[in-house]
Amino acid sequence: MKSVLISEKIKSSYIRKHPLFRHLDEEKFREVCARARLIKLKRNNPYLFNSEPQGRVFFLGSGTAKLAHFTASGQGQVKDILVDGEVFGDFSFIGAHLDGYVTGLRTNTYMFYFTSAELKKILQRNHTMALNYMEMVSMKLRHLEARHSVWTSKDARLRLLYFFQGWAACAGTRTINSVILENYFALSDIAEFIGVTRQFMHTMLNELKEEGLLNYSRKQIEVSNSFLEQDIEKQKLTG
Repeated sequence: MKSVLISEKIKSSYIRKHPLFRHLDEEKFREVCARARLIKLKRNNPYLFNSEPQGRVFFLGSGTAKLAHFTASGQGQVKDILVDGEVFGDFSFIGAHLDGYVTGLRTNTYMFYFTSAELKKILQRNHTMALNYMEMVSMKLRHLEARHSVWTSKDARLRLLYFFQGWAACAGTRTINSVILENYFALSDIAEFIGVTRQFMHTMLNELKEEGLLNYSRKQIEVSNSFLEQDIEKQKLTG
């Protein structure tokens, strides 16, 4: 009983702090909490999406997570890197089912979810929340469109720059000349995400280090301001 109460308290705290649910009155907030399911994500214990047949909408409540899908050979391949507050899954209510799994990359990484039908009913009864949800999904789709443009028209170095620009925008310690990021990614995670081999990724990081733009270690990554401030759109494709 005690563990259930603790879990419910954790769940309500993450739902309360999410921008979509932050302004609900107490009655509506309790309804949302009653319908949400909380999952703690761990690096070595992937949460498989095939555990339920119905569509679901997921929210990352805290931490950072890796979203992966299974290749034809059955191997997991990084599909997206998720940060605190992100929505994923069947967020457009089209009946989409995720294939693969999600795993936490940091300690205290939690997600909560609703079935698509449940969340749709909640939004139908809360017009302001529905408008906020539409705006959130619209921003998500614009982000995916921008990333698709970079992934299909830019080389690996610019894809890596795009990755670090997004990371530095929501985390890190700023110094006069750089941003220092706590490194909770495996090198292979970043390589898979930007679509290169681990060996090529290692070579690229060494080149950036020699140019004084980036210093990578297992514990932290220091990215120079001069690298982060480059305009990806103005950079020409070099290969």
